[in-house]
This record gives sequence, structure tokens and C-alpha cells, in this order.
Amino acid sequence: MSVQGKRLRALYGATLLSFLLGPPLAVPVAAAEEVTKDEEVNTDAGGSAADATDATPNWQETTLSGDWGGSRKRLYDAGVQADLVYSADYLRDTTGGLKRGGAYMGHFDLILQFDGEKLVGWQGGSAYLQLISNSGGRVNLNHVGSLMGVDNLEAPVNRTGIFKAWLQQSFLDDKASLRVGLYPIDSEFYITDSSGVFLHPSFGMAAEVASFGSLAGPSIYPTSSYAARLRIDPDPAWYAMVAVARGIPSERIATAGPNVSWQKGTGSMLIGEVGFSPSKAGLLNDRPTSEEKDEFEPISKLALGLWRYSPRFPELVAVDAGGEPLLATHWGAYVLAEQTLWRVPESNRDLAAFLRYGFTDGKTNTLDYSFSAGLSFRGPFAGREKDTFGIAATRAHVGPQGRAQLSDELGEPLSSTAEMAVEMTYRAQLAPGVVLQPVVQRIFNPALALPNATVAGVRLQLAL
Repeated sequence: MSVQGKRLRALYGATLLSFLLGPPLAVPVAAAEEVTKDEEVNTDAGGSAADATDATPNWQETTLSGDWGGSRKRLYDAGVQADLVYSADYLRDTTGGLKRGGAYMGHFDLILQFDGEKLVGWQGGSAYLQLISNSGGRVNLNHVGSLMGVDNLEAPVNRTGIFKAWLQQSFLDDKASLRVGLYPIDSEFYITDSSGVFLHPSFGMAAEVASFGSLAGPSIYPTSSYAARLRIDPDPAWYAMVAVARGIPSERIATAGPNVSWQKGTGSMLIGEVGFSPSKAGLLNDRPTSEEKDEFEPISKLALGLWRYSPRFPELVAVDAGGEPLLATHWGAYVLAEQTLWRVPESNRDLAAFLRYGFTDGKTNTLDYSFSAGLSFRGPFAGREKDTFGIAATRAHVGPQGRAQLSDELGEPLSSTAEMAVEMTYRAQLAPGVVLQPVVQRIFNPALALPNATVAGVRLQLAL
């Protein structure tokens, strides 16, 4: 049995394997595109966007512009929630990498969430629309040269347009939902809440999945494509979801917009995930009783995922006897865990940890596995409960074919087989709707051949 096969058996077992490795849906795709890091309302399996919270949002405490003279409240009561967020990063490579230098990167989000029942009497229906606009330079592409990237706002090409646009129908008493439309998979799959504070892109969608084929990657930020996602929550502690998304052709690098044309395609991506919350299952003594009325919600999740593409793709360097590239199925799997480890009594201040590991077939893309781990401390100081401190590390390994390809492109031997990044950051809320976040990263062996790099900078985020 191959190394990947042993890993897969250890992760899943035969049931999940046979389900997800069955014949995938062949969906045509286009030829021609925090996350964006918006905080999409979590409706779990079902329910409208408005039902996801117990009360009307307090815009006076969370935004700069407040309730717009009551207009936001009126829109919300009618079934429309509007959010505007602007993020600006300045990062600078101070040592190592390609060359010293820095760049500003800007990102604007307009997010509209619709409650179908309030708007048109559509029971269990909801919709989501997100427009994005990128601006600025590319600190990794021009200065650092990392295989994994350094900033989750950096995009191959600046663009303005639709990033998400989907409809959702809930059923089975809100224990299941079907979501269809323009849908990036990293909005729900392969994510950990406790790693969301970090700027490095690999703490969102992991590098071995995100790097496939091109700078554009699969249907993730900044490149989205049409998809359908089914989610089932049979119990508050358990969930299962599966999605099929149109593949992203490598020529999309030039435009990096939504993948909405049906003229040309590269097949589909099928992904599934099963998750479990030990805290919600009552296995940990960190959830309050109903009498305590404690609003604190511990971070607690274990999840397994599996994905594959269709059709088969050329291997990076392997060829047959006639000199033609060998074809292989591009697939992978992952396991992740996160948990609140400690909480300051009677407060929302807590320390959480996360672990993530994923691997691929190792033949059709450069990275064959990655591992990441970290800590995040919400409310590290008394009186600063809305601040977050985080420290984390991620390591991405390049497979034999990937190393051969990189070495051939450089024209010289590589100095390592893996790239590693360590990040430390502090997210501070200075005022309602105003966040300032200094960050420092150390990149080891960027592109397996460049000098170790140190990146430092700051993010300013404004909720308008």
C-alpha cells in the first residue's frame, strides 16, 4: 500500500472513502478569476440569515457609521442586512526573500444577506451577495517569493466584482440545507475559527489545496466558481457536508474574476467533510447549564475531509515512454482539530489551540502535504475582551516531482524540501468598527531556494 493510502485509511476508513472517491460530477467550467476575510453569518444547516442571531445587530457598538439613522434597522426588519468592511494592509520584507521592499494592499467588501421569509414569504430560504474590490501591490509576488504566500488579501490581479452570490433552502426542520450559486469552498470547508486571526493565507485554506494548478487555485479567494453544497446537522454536535464546484483553469490567472463562463472548462472538484464538537456533545465541562445563561461559546471542533478533481491532470514532470505527460487524479485529504483549552472564569476571555494536517496525491501539484498549529488568546488582558493575540506556524512540503520542477526552473539544486512560516500577531479593537493589527512573520526557505525572510507590517480594518 502507498504512503498516501496508509494515511487515508488512518484518516477515514472505508465508508467515507468509498463515498467520496466514487465517480465525481463532471461539471463544465469557464476559461477565462478572508478569504476574503468577511465573517459570513453561520446559519448551520438551515435557517435564514436573520435567524442566525437572537437579536438585531448592535451597529452602534460594531461599526463606525452606526444604524444610519435607523435605516439599517428598517432594512433588517424587512429581511436585508447590509455590511461594509474596508481592510488595508502594509507588509514589508525586511530581510531575505527575493528583495527588500513593501507593498500596500487594500480590500473592500459589500455584503448583503437576505431573509427569504421576511422578504417574499419564502420559508427556510435565504440568500447571500458579496462584492469585493482589491487594490494595491503584491508583497509576496514581488518581494518575498514564498510558495504559500504571506498575506490573505494579496491577489494575482486586482479586480472589482461579485465574489459570492448564492441561494439557500433549509429543510428537515432546519437540520439540512442546500446552497447553490457562486460559492468559494473555503467559506465552510477546511477552516478553523481559532486560526482566523492570522494574516498568512495558509491559516485559511491550507496551502496544499490552495496551490493547485495556478495562482488562482480552486474555488477560493479571490477566484470563485459555481457550486452546490449540501449540509446536514443531524445533531447539534455533528455535521456532514459535501460540495461540487467547477474547476478553475490555470489561464484564469490573467483575469482573476468570478468563473462564470460556460464556454470552456476543466471538470469539477468534489469535496466532503464530517465534523464533531466535543463541547456540544457534553464531553467537556466547558459549557454552561441553561440556568447559568452564560453567553460564552467555546471553540470545539474535530473534522475530517476528502476532495478530488475530475478529470485527470498531467503529472508535473513524469512522462511515458513516448515522452507524453502521465495523467493522474488530483486528490487529497485533511484532518483538523481546535479546542478552547482554558477560560478566564465568568468572562469571554479564552485560550484556544488548533492543529491541521492535509496531504495530496503529490503528483499533480507542487505541495504534497502541509501541517499547521497555533494558539489564539481572545481577551489577553482584562478590559480588552475584544482583542486577540495569536502565534502559529505552518509547514508545507514539496513532493519529488514538485522539487524536480522547481529545480529545473531555477537551473540549480534546491536548498530544502519544505517551506515554513511562523506568525505572531495582535488584533486590537481601538473603537467601535476600528481594528488595528500589527503582525510579524518569519519565512524559512521561501521557494526552497531563497534566503530566510522576515516580514513585518500592520492591518487596519474598518467596519463602516
